[in-house]
Amino acid sequence: MKEENKKNKKKILLTYLILAACLLVIAAVTVTVVLTVTRKPADNIIDSNQPGGDKDDDKNPGGNTGDDDDNNGDDDNKDDQPTLSPDKFVLPVASATVSTKYDFVYDETLDRYCVHQGMDFAGKAGDSVSSVLDGKVTKIVSDHILGENYITISHANGIETTYKYITAKENLKEGDTVKRGETIGVIATAAGMEMKQGDHLHFEISVNGKTADPDTYLDIIEK
Repeated sequence: MKEENKKNKKKILLTYLILAACLLVIAAVTVTVVLTVTRKPADNIIDSNQPGGDKDDDKNPGGNTGDDDDNNGDDDNKDDQPTLSPDKFVLPVASATVSTKYDFVYDETLDRYCVHQGMDFAGKAGDSVSSVLDGKVTKIVSDHILGENYITISHANGIETTYKYITAKENLKEGDTVKRGETIGVIATAAGMEMKQGDHLHFEISVNGKTADPDTYLDIIEK
């Protein structure tokens, strides 16, 4: 009787083991199926960060939307450059002989090196000086203590020009409007901090309050 009970217990235990094994197999198959089904759609997803991943890449290589290009165009020293084309400027003097350009130079009068924030045109006292653009006279200094008399004219697009070491023409006054190429005065006898350079016109340009190289707009220095 005891032996029969032992056999029955063994049969029951074996049955449980078989059932447990079957359950494990079924669970394993189920997990495999779920993972397979879940993974297949992912395999078909195209990563837009990979080459050729974006359908728009054919139209826009590199996957750019074009917004970056637009932004870059807006940042290119906009404040420093006027919209006016340089070819609309005229020379302030008849001769285009540049004696000192916009650069770090040696100043003979002061016996030192410094930044020359303008362009000097060689000439002689009495040579006519003209406005390079249409504009309005904003300042006339005719009694400078060092003889560095000058005229400043305001133009469109934030441009301002200054003509130094000159004598303003008779009756020209602050607030007057002048035309491009119109005579505003004549070169005066050399004086002031550039006296040793001889008679000449010192010409400056600023754009939105920032000094600029006149050659950017006159384009007369051979490159």
